Amino acid sequence: MICNKEINIGNNCIIAMGTVIRDNDGGKHQILDANYINAKPITIGNHVWIGENVMILKGVTIGNGAIIAAGSLVTKDIPPHSLAMGRPAKIVRENIEWKA
Repeated sequence: MICNKEINIGNNCIIAMGTVIRDNDGGKHQILDANYINAKPITIGNHVWIGENVMILKGVTIGNGAIIAAGSLVTKDIPPHSLAMGRPAKIVRENIEWKA
């Protein structure tokens, strides 16, 4: 995890090896633009399953009960009880339930 602002992780989450969660684009390197924001909070809800080698970028919210497939790049919000996969991650199933 690389945190410059805020990363919130809910209860009963599974986060596999190789996962990167970063709420910023880097400390020393900045894009020189008046509208550029280097860091934004990340929120991962309760009972979320994050597969191996996933990367979660700044400003993302992952809803309760979601699954992020291995190797995915999460650049946008993932709704609750959704299965997302790919680079960038896209919703492939909704209204899912899972148990460990």
